[in-house]
Amino acid sequence: MDGQTELRYRQSNRLLRLLLDNHTVEEVVETISYLMKKPVIFIDINFTIRGMSRTAEITEPSWNFAISKGFCSHEFIFEIVNIEEVKRFPKDRTPYVVGAESESKVLVSPVIIRGKYAGAMVMFFEKTEVQNEHFELLLLANEVLTEIILKIPMYKYLRGNINEGILKDLIEGRDKENADFKSWVLESELNTSNNLCVLVSEKDDAKLYQEVIKDSLRDDLYHVFPKSHAIFYGNQMVILCTDLEKANTDKGINRLKKFIEKHRLRLGVSEFFQGIENFQSYYFQAGAAIRIGATIDEKKRLFKYDDYKFFHLLEKVAGDGRNNLKDFVQTGLLTLKNYDREHQSELFYTLNTLSDQGCNYKETCEILHIHRNTLSYRIDRIKALTQLELTDPKVQFDLAYSFRILEFLKHQ
Repeated sequence: MDGQTELRYRQSNRLLRLLLDNHTVEEVVETISYLMKKPVIFIDINFTIRGMSRTAEITEPSWNFAISKGFCSHEFIFEIVNIEEVKRFPKDRTPYVVGAESESKVLVSPVIIRGKYAGAMVMFFEKTEVQNEHFELLLLANEVLTEIILKIPMYKYLRGNINEGILKDLIEGRDKENADFKSWVLESELNTSNNLCVLVSEKDDAKLYQEVIKDSLRDDLYHVFPKSHAIFYGNQMVILCTDLEKANTDKGINRLKKFIEKHRLRLGVSEFFQGIENFQSYYFQAGAAIRIGATIDEKKRLFKYDDYKFFHLLEKVAGDGRNNLKDFVQTGLLTLKNYDREHQSELFYTLNTLSDQGCNYKETCEILHIHRNTLSYRIDRIKALTQLELTDPKVQFDLAYSFRILEFLKHQ
């Protein structure tokens, strides 16, 4: 065995041992970079950089920018995919060379998992030629990397990875205004604009979802909403439901209750909307529903934004610290609270219930478990104390938002 053959043999064994010893994606990248003495990075299907080594030696500005950000921008991706060499490359792991604007070159080996593109290993060459040994070892590193990736739960759902990248960009406010955004959406399964809804779930302990339970969560979720796309973002699972009718979604929400209890989740539900470019706003809605709802209704697990929209408005109004929300409360309610405190009565609660029921006497009596005559007596007393005309629509509106302001302030 000549020296060159023996070297290649040792290099191959070094890579294969990574697989046998259950090493990580990052360690595969570091090893191939060490063996070839070249900068190497691994980019996943979302164009996020998951592993890199010797990147200080890379001089290409566009690649340096991507590395500093931790992901490739869509503009940069489109520049890459329009290069002729990239258009011609075979749909397998076979490495191919791409020339950059400078004298540098990159050797790219696509990572293919279960017949689908899942990322790429990229080796950088500064003013040096690409040799056969580079092709062979990068391909072997690719195969080792693929086997390691298959052991990582987050790569099980390859069907959604492109969609996940777009959703993550939208959550973080990237690319929505980009002129090419619609083209990117057309490439994904998110190519829909009607009857969209965002769900945000959080664990009771507010900790990050463990990798071992993510598969179970997604499996259960797709049984409830087959036309959905879920990503894990911080301590949240963010779900986009597509092409749903409100009636069907309500049925789905009922099925979600079992899902929520099984996994001990809290779940926020946004309003319906159209246009995936509006995703971020409705993600904030669902998140606000959990944040506010869990404070006001501690025992609940399912929070619809519609039920907490006014509280969200109050949160925004009070956010600058200059507004005293209590100044906007109907003064008659404060009179009732003081009266109840002094006389151990329930006039405030009675009026609150009446307001919630749209001044429907029958339903109010049923909720309070009192006779209609008792309700009439209490209402007469309320009118005498507050001088409010309860049949006036403007008064009813004032009471409705005043009760909500007081409820909001109670939990601050």
